[in-house]
Amino acid sequence: MRSDGRRWKGEGGRLWRRFFVGILPFFWLMPAIAATGHKDANTQFGDGQWSILIQDVQKGRRPTLSVQANHRQLPASTAKLLTTAYILHELGPESRQKTRILARTIDNGVVQGPLIFLGGGDPDLSSRRFPFVRRTVRDDPMYPMRMLAAQVWAAGIRQIPEGILADATYFPADSMLPGWTEQDQRYWYGAAIHALMFNDAMIAVQIKPGRAAGVRTNAEITPNPGGFIRNTVITVSPEDPIRPVHLEKSGSGYLLTGAISAKGGIFAAMLAQPDPAYFAAAALRQALEEKGILVGNAIQVLNNKRGAKQSEGYAHYVLLAKQESPPLVEEITVANKVSENTHVEVLLRDADLARGGDGSRASTMQGLHRWLSVNGILDTQARLIDGCGLSREDRLSAADLVRMLLHSYQEPWGASWRDSLPVSAEDGTLRHRLRALPAGTVQAKTGTLHDALSLAGFIRDNLGHRQYAFAILVEHFTGSEERIRRRMDALVQRVALGGPTM
Repeated sequence: MRSDGRRWKGEGGRLWRRFFVGILPFFWLMPAIAATGHKDANTQFGDGQWSILIQDVQKGRRPTLSVQANHRQLPASTAKLLTTAYILHELGPESRQKTRILARTIDNGVVQGPLIFLGGGDPDLSSRRFPFVRRTVRDDPMYPMRMLAAQVWAAGIRQIPEGILADATYFPADSMLPGWTEQDQRYWYGAAIHALMFNDAMIAVQIKPGRAAGVRTNAEITPNPGGFIRNTVITVSPEDPIRPVHLEKSGSGYLLTGAISAKGGIFAAMLAQPDPAYFAAAALRQALEEKGILVGNAIQVLNNKRGAKQSEGYAHYVLLAKQESPPLVEEITVANKVSENTHVEVLLRDADLARGGDGSRASTMQGLHRWLSVNGILDTQARLIDGCGLSREDRLSAADLVRMLLHSYQEPWGASWRDSLPVSAEDGTLRHRLRALPAGTVQAKTGTLHDALSLAGFIRDNLGHRQYAFAILVEHFTGSEERIRRRMDALVQRVALGGPTM
């Protein structure tokens, strides 16, 4: 509440200015809004190939606006709308994943054989705070490992001479999916998909170049358990080519490699771990040693053995510690609001195991496609190669996405799923978008690739009387991403402020 009338007037003036700035792009779009389904309608939107469908949720199947609605193109991260819905359907909103630490036998505080670090398909073995509020907040990255180590200590363990065996056999690992690029693999959003992963299968780095070529760089690496990541990034002169910075496994540690320019400023990025299960075991070893437990140097990693259930080999082992994920609905909220690719892929494999599949990519995608087809959401022309939308081989249309949005009203988990979407001018990937509208007018999933942008979700009109399901996909544009986003947002604003008509 404002007591100063002049300040209120000033703020109101700013709101009106924001409103007019936001609505002005609509005058560019008015000719296109009148077009409904004509093949040449795309040209009236200017740059790129557009697929658009806007539908009143209460009015059934008659679209409010349709422009090439069935044209299938790159969905980018709006593909997560389909996969997160399927995951909720198969696992249930309250399901949790478990990570366990086991021992074959214990003799006077000494573990006989290696300590078993058993992955259970939890993508959130991290210090991320739950529930998600507005943006990601993290504590000390080592927090979950220290909690596990404290339980192992409380169980009376003081020595682990044979080291740690990281068992990631819960489902087959995938290090690179079809349609993912080598650059994707370098960064957090293209991290390897493992049943045992720590800190989102990524590390954060800040690398300061030396003052001249040949002078060593200074790197801040978080987390770096036991200091086993060694910085070998070099400084080169501005005239020399740089080399991509990435992590690679080397013997019993990791190397941070690459070359950055002496005049290039600080390089900051979140890089993918090349072997997440190994990294998780190294972090656990540090936490155990901090607690005072003697741990042998050996780290072994077991990958998937198809046809064998992971739990069969540990029926008589002693449980020393366990970590449970938050409820699935909270994990799905993070996956949609922040657009966590690896999280979606891991949870998708958990869902496949729950339906009786083997957790492989082939089985996982088969189960997803079957569910979407049975519910009339996708037909044979649509194609999903992965679950997160990073693959450049995925193809969906605006109509596919809108069918999913409308189908959610038929499901008991539908309200929770809709609440997991980013909220305009408030949180997630929409935190800084659509600010000309009242906060919360739009709840939608964003999508961004180098050659494709998308937005799909729900719009509430300015009176709160009507709600629209919508999807906008744009690809093959030559202008800036920002310009395309402005045009997408202008169309959404027009609907919220009164809605286009047929």
